[in-house]
Amino acid sequence: MRKSELMTLWNVESWTVESYGVYFVSRRLGINRLENVGQAFKNLNISCTDYTEAEVLSLPIWGQLYVQLDELDRLAQEVILKDISPKEDKVLTLTDIMLDKSGCYDAFALGYDVGESPAGHLYVLVPFDENFTAQQDVMYETL
Repeated sequence: MRKSELMTLWNVESWTVESYGVYFVSRRLGINRLENVGQAFKNLNISCTDYTEAEVLSLPIWGQLYVQLDELDRLAQEVILKDISPKEDKVLTLTDIMLDKSGCYDAFALGYDVGESPAGHLYVLVPFDENFTAQQDVMYETL
């Protein structure tokens, strides 16, 4: 895929190439776009750690990931809600898509900023395999 095609497909707001990977921010329509015009677009951080720009552009997943993202988001939230305490009333908003050459996220992971916790700022991640199947092991990361 050409860079211009990827940037158009994902409505890329910013694109950064570093020695440790490629990072971009996608602006996508939020679910509440009709109710609150000011909140119509949500930023989605996409990180491709240890990838070169050429490798990112050659990844075959971009089109399918874009088309299936809402469904994958729903599946990931189901996995997370099974894992967290039923007493916690959390609204989960997709904030990140992460790819890492090390394979720590399998093919990729969807990430959710949960906010402050006793351990620090908490992110919950659900990895997906190359067939876009959600893994049942939720990952927790803190900053």
